[in-house]
Amino acid sequence: MRKAAGGLLVLAGTVVAVVVVWSAFIAVVDVSPFVAKTPLDVWTYLTEAANRAAMWPLLGRTLADAALGFAAGLGVSTAVALLFYFSHVAERMFLPVLAALRAIPMVTVAPIIVLVFGREEAGTAVIGAAIVLVPALLTMLHGVRSAPVAGLDLCRAYGGTAWTAFTKVALPHAVPTWFTAARISVTTAIVGALLAQWLASGAGLGGQMMRDANEFQFDRLWASVVVLTVVCVAVYQLLALVEGLVQSRLRSTS
Repeated sequence: MRKAAGGLLVLAGTVVAVVVVWSAFIAVVDVSPFVAKTPLDVWTYLTEAANRAAMWPLLGRTLADAALGFAAGLGVSTAVALLFYFSHVAERMFLPVLAALRAIPMVTVAPIIVLVFGREEAGTAVIGAAIVLVPALLTMLHGVRSAPVAGLDLCRAYGGTAWTAFTKVALPHAVPTWFTAARISVTTAIVGALLAQWLASGAGLGGQMMRDANEFQFDRLWASVVVLTVVCVAVYQLLALVEGLVQSRLRSTS
């Protein structure tokens, strides 16, 4: 309960800080009120039931696409991290290639992914997973590689296999780092879903935001950005809460 209350407090503090900075930025920068919307403008827009009713299905589609990319990217990252952990040869062969692919902007790769996998859920999931893959993989690999050598040697000295050393020493030690990878990935997965909707499907909040920019619907555009920001912060804090619960359970069983 204390961790949940702390997470809510952090979320409230983040919202207050964003509102203050946002209001100060609008006050300092000379931008037309037609384009630049204040927190009060966004609040007024979101308090209208019709506007909220139109936005929630779009947000749901974006979150569903982000969940696909998040699950696919994190699953592939976990599998590849395990492969690299048990095979240094595979790590030396393929890790530089993955790092090099990360340097290629997704905007240039997304059209190829769309041509191969289509504009529906499969293409969206692949784009999201591609954005999530490399940062999550490097973070996870660092976590299992930083396990204490003394613990691994002790496990092997008592006849444990490489898998036993991994499950008993390396994996528990890597849990905080793997949750860090999840927290990083969940926000990038939402960005990946928006990118896929901008470039491919035209669905969800991503497609609607593109249309709003072209149709000068700036009230709805700013409201969409605010809602997505709040959702990202809330999901990030939720994962931090889950991480705290898992670590508490691990400490109680160790």
